[in-house]
Amino acid sequence: MLFKKDRISSEYDIKVPKLIERTKRKAAVFTVVGEYGNQDYSTCWAKLWAFINQNKLFSMRMEFLGIYPDDPSTTPKEECRFKACVTINKDAEDGDEIKIEEIEGGRYLMFHYTGSYDNFRSVYDIIYNEYLADKDYKFRNAPWLEKYLNNPQKVEPKKLRTEIYIPIE
Repeated sequence: MLFKKDRISSEYDIKVPKLIERTKRKAAVFTVVGEYGNQDYSTCWAKLWAFINQNKLFSMRMEFLGIYPDDPSTTPKEECRFKACVTINKDAEDGDEIKIEEIEGGRYLMFHYTGSYDNFRSVYDIIYNEYLADKDYKFRNAPWLEKYLNNPQKVEPKKLRTEIYIPIE
């Protein structure tokens, strides 16, 4: 049971962040363009998983990441990119739709959120506009990312667990 002092919101299950250092990782990446929240995420993950299986890239240390390179407050919504990523430990060549990219490492504030993906807009609003508003963190010019800890096809939405990474200096 989480105590209220361990959370930053009374409405959503968002834990107080931890300061962490992420290492650079290689990943298979499928990119879609359009308004955040309106993309066909299931297709992204299905295509990535097929690529992982076809190229025998499965490993126990894989991470499932969502990367948001564009700021929807400054980029037209229809031009915002979402990168669905699966980290890999082996060398691989680009596919037709899947590219091999390096995921930047560095310092991050990591927030742990449990709940539906449908609440992400509100969760990010709480993180940025409430929790971080009076903190002295200096943000790094790098995309924020999400690490998905369980499978939305096997877990009910209220039990989905996501780590949200905010890049800082």
